[in-house]
Amino acid sequence: MRCLILFLTLMASHVIAQESMLLSGRVKANESQVFYSPKTDNWRSQVQWMLPEGEVAKEGDVVVVFDSGSILSNIEQAETNLIVAEDELHRVTSEATQNLLEAQHQVKRTALLLEKAKIDASVGKQFISQFDYEKNQLDYEKALIANAKAKDNLVQVNITNEVSVTKKKLTIEKHQRSLSYNQYKLKQMSLNAEREGPVIYGSHPWNGEKVFVGMTAQPSWKIAEIPSSKGMFIEAWLHEVDYKKVSKGSTGNLIFDAYPQHQFTTSLLNISTQPEVRKEWGEDVYYRLKFELAEKPKFTLLPGMSVQIALAGEKS
Repeated sequence: MRCLILFLTLMASHVIAQESMLLSGRVKANESQVFYSPKTDNWRSQVQWMLPEGEVAKEGDVVVVFDSGSILSNIEQAETNLIVAEDELHRVTSEATQNLLEAQHQVKRTALLLEKAKIDASVGKQFISQFDYEKNQLDYEKALIANAKAKDNLVQVNITNEVSVTKKKLTIEKHQRSLSYNQYKLKQMSLNAEREGPVIYGSHPWNGEKVFVGMTAQPSWKIAEIPSSKGMFIEAWLHEVDYKKVSKGSTGNLIFDAYPQHQFTTSLLNISTQPEVRKEWGEDVYYRLKFELAEKPKFTLLPGMSVQIALAGEKS
């Protein structure tokens, strides 16, 4: 009789083991400030410094700094170019003012000479010799031409001055835009905390390795995050072959790796409708599972904590 009871107990344990699944998961936060690697001219950017993982960042603290050597060089070059362009504008403006004064003076001078030549040309033949009369007429025509040329030159000087000054101003605007753009990019290379909370490092999207100082990241890679203390949940991934073995509301037991002496009850809140490829795990696809805790732990719950979930699967 005792042997029969032992046999039935072993069979029941075997059935339970077949119907349950052991999953690995992590604590996640619904609301987090996420720090992503920026897009640069070199495409990739190197992580130069990070606040130690787990350290509590205060609002305004620098959390991540990326290498900005090339951007600093561009800023220095833009500042130099701007100074040179401003000096050149000052020189061109001074020359333009001088040329304008000379052209205006020439117009006034030729106008006075024209007036004098007009008076001389108005003297009749009966009062002067034929030679002087014809000379006065010729001088008057020359004065007319000289005055007309002086006026044309004044128009050309105004146009030339306007074009020269405008070109220099456009050059300055170009260098100012370059300087502003690089200063903006420099700000993107230092990421600041917008809330108070512990810093959690991200993972390499290909191999799952933790982000570290000196790592080279591509644009939009998750480098770190500061999670919200509200809205914590457990995230796990289920292989596609086991997809039909669970359903929303499924319950199980959960143990935190850091606190193996404590066991909690958990339930499945949501199952993603589309599977995803997890590159660090191979080419297979997995469904994202979202669990909630039935009770709040007495210890501090932080995003990134690893957990083991013994989930009861559905009978086939």
